[in-house]
Amino acid sequence: MRMGTVALIIGMQDKNACLIDILSDDREIEQLAVSLQQGESDPLEAVYSFRDRQTREDDDFGNYVEELLSKPFVRPEIQEHGVNWLKSKIRIEKHQKTETEAAKVIADYAFKVFSENPDKTDFTLAGPHAQVRIRVFILERGVSQAA
Repeated sequence: MRMGTVALIIGMQDKNACLIDILSDDREIEQLAVSLQQGESDPLEAVYSFRDRQTREDDDFGNYVEELLSKPFVRPEIQEHGVNWLKSKIRIEKHQKTETEAAKVIADYAFKVFSENPDKTDFTLAGPHAQVRIRVFILERGVSQAA
């Protein structure tokens, strides 16, 4: 069974924790960890830049496929591949929306666990059919630490 990961980005102010963001994409979590290790002043900015770049690349390719499909001289097999790609993209977007909603529910519960025991910064939540690794990244007014 593959174990997913949900990262909680926690802001600390006067010893009060607040949930700043949730990450469930492994590439984004890795980007955040690297940014923290490198001591970047705004490690989330690197994640958001990465996300924006990925979105632009996906949009550019989607526009290319749509433009290709709108041309009357495109061979039928190319059109079929383009239509299949678009259908696949729709399924992926639905899956990502479901994953985002699930990550939010998991993160809310994990934040309660962390709030009760702030030493828990890397733990597993398990259910009957799934396990999720929870990683907590704490950002404190310019001072960052990661688990």
